Amino acid sequence: MPNRTTEVRVDATLRRIIVGFRLVSAVWITVLGIIAVVAWDADQVVVFAAVAAVWVWSVVTFWLAATGRFESLIWLVIDLAVAVAVVASDAFDGATEGGFVGGYPMSSVLLWGYAYRIPGGLGSAAVIAAGFVVLGVFNLAGNVVTAILYLAVGGVAAWAFESIRTSEQRRMRAEAELEAERAARIRIEERADVAAHLHDSVLQTLALIQKGSSDPAEVRNLARVQERELRTWLLGASQHGATLMGALEATCSDIEKRHGVAVELVSVGDRRLDERLAALVGATSESVMNAAKHAGVEKVSVFADATSSPVKVFVRDRGVGFDPATVDEDRQGLAQSVKGRMDRHGGLVEIVSSVGAGTEVRLTMPAPSDPGGASHE
Repeated sequence: MPNRTTEVRVDATLRRIIVGFRLVSAVWITVLGIIAVVAWDADQVVVFAAVAAVWVWSVVTFWLAATGRFESLIWLVIDLAVAVAVVASDAFDGATEGGFVGGYPMSSVLLWGYAYRIPGGLGSAAVIAAGFVVLGVFNLAGNVVTAILYLAVGGVAAWAFESIRTSEQRRMRAEAELEAERAARIRIEERADVAAHLHDSVLQTLALIQKGSSDPAEVRNLARVQERELRTWLLGASQHGATLMGALEATCSDIEKRHGVAVELVSVGDRRLDERLAALVGATSESVMNAAKHAGVEKVSVFADATSSPVKVFVRDRGVGFDPATVDEDRQGLAQSVKGRMDRHGGLVEIVSSVGAGTEVRLTMPAPSDPGGASHE
């Protein structure tokens, strides 16, 4: 038996096709056998013995397919012998005309083509074709045509089986490559989220601690707040049972405590917090943080609309503003914590700002259409 190192799922479908064809062939040879006995005076013993052998061996074929022995060489040899015996019985049934062999021998050709590819299909077809010619089942012209037909079907069927297998293997390899690429992309996104969170929270807190090092009480308070936030983030508690507006309120309150800047939050609607909305909260937090640190204002306004998809959040300040075109792409605050985070989760970011005229960050994130809750102000 050939070495098959790769078993593909399509083989099960091919086996069912072959077994199904054999069942149809058994029914066909039964009908033709009855016609041969009744209309063509064929030998009843020969015909009924051949039909009985076909049905017995068809049952055995079902058993072989069910037990995984479908391609065993010894069974394949017996299968071919049964097919040749059917051809011989048709030659010696004494019928005055016609024949009852039908298409049963072709099922053996399909089985060999399935198990041994093109060599198996052509080899078994050649054996059966030779049986037709040598035994003289039909006239010379009929036997030659039948032989050519068996050889053609044997080669084409085996080639088709091999092509189907090859296509399935390519598809499975492509799926495996896509899955590996997806897993790699997820790992990259997770690392980017970790880096963004570290920038948004831990590094910001360390900077505040450094600035307030002369006040031990303030340093301890900042450390406790950061420890609690980091533990919550690592355990994923913020994404289980929380809501978008609850998360926005928490992050706005935290920034107020850290930076002493009033953050006015106005929200409409609410949604349960999922991965994308958690990214939206993180981008909002970084936007508010940037305004609190760099805008030179005492108040930052946040408006959130969760009544429909996409969910929208606007962060506004009337501070010093800046020219977005002059901001380096590698700046973590904008490039990763805001734009990168939104991009990774399918969101959009628009920054409207000019020197001396304040800044507005517009965040848009697709979300499931299940808004709930009331407005908050």
